[in-house]
Amino acid sequence: MRWPFAKYTGCGNDFILFDNRQKNFPISHPGLIQRLCHRQLGIGADGILLLEPSLNLHADCCMRIFNSDGTEAEMCGNGLCCFTKWLATCGLKGPSYCIEVMHQLYKASLVDAHVCINMQAPSEMQWNIPLSFKEDFLQAHFLCTGVPHVVIFVDHIDQINLHELGSYLRYHPLWQPQGTNVTCVEQIEQQQLKVRTYERGVEAETLACGTGAVAAALAAAYQNHLVKSPLLVETKLGEKLLVGFVRQHNLFSHITLTGPAQAIFEGEIDLEQSTTENPLFSSFSIACNLDNSVKLEI
Repeated sequence: MRWPFAKYTGCGNDFILFDNRQKNFPISHPGLIQRLCHRQLGIGADGILLLEPSLNLHADCCMRIFNSDGTEAEMCGNGLCCFTKWLATCGLKGPSYCIEVMHQLYKASLVDAHVCINMQAPSEMQWNIPLSFKEDFLQAHFLCTGVPHVVIFVDHIDQINLHELGSYLRYHPLWQPQGTNVTCVEQIEQQQLKVRTYERGVEAETLACGTGAVAAALAAAYQNHLVKSPLLVETKLGEKLLVGFVRQHNLFSHITLTGPAQAIFEGEIDLEQSTTENPLFSSFSIACNLDNSVKLEI
């Protein structure tokens, strides 16, 4: 069966989107998600997003998220931005939606070329956690902003070996068995941060992470009372996310994440072929929207 798909990116965080409202996408087939996300042998992405119906009467639809390693994720900020931008092409007219993600409801709105997500308040926060890495002493904050994040403030973020630090903290005993994402933050100005995130489930640094940007902004506000809402958060690619919030003592509410979402291309893929032992996709076509005259068929 040939499945239409779309490829979207939010600040370089990229996703493959499928309409699964008929609930017949072969999610459980071993290795399918990994092969689809493989950057050399598949379409290539940080994750898969599925549009499904919601049983919640207040929701317009449901979004399911699968990391590139095949595990299902609880939430993805940039993914939800991309998903929201894509919904109109599926016949769900905006500009605002209520979207169920892992039994939580999120209001998402199209604002000019950007998407604004009303995020949930952190379900867990732990401040000033002493850690050690090699011979270095680290002070970390832990926040669950839809997914868990360890946040560490650094002086020179571009010099950090994030693969080494991220893979160590991702499996740290403090956050087992579920593990954690790891977000490093440098405060560029009072109202601007630069962040890099090692993502659990991708098992590598991604070019952006929406929930990581939210965790970084809230941790910056906790650490420095002069920091006010909203905060501009610069991603690995240099693109910007905007995080708004209301702070009352050490609690946060009315959290928003605003960022870009861009369609890269659309195509069709034969998922029956892709679930065979051959990891290569023998039936694959792309219509590229960066130039309407471009079309590739394989």
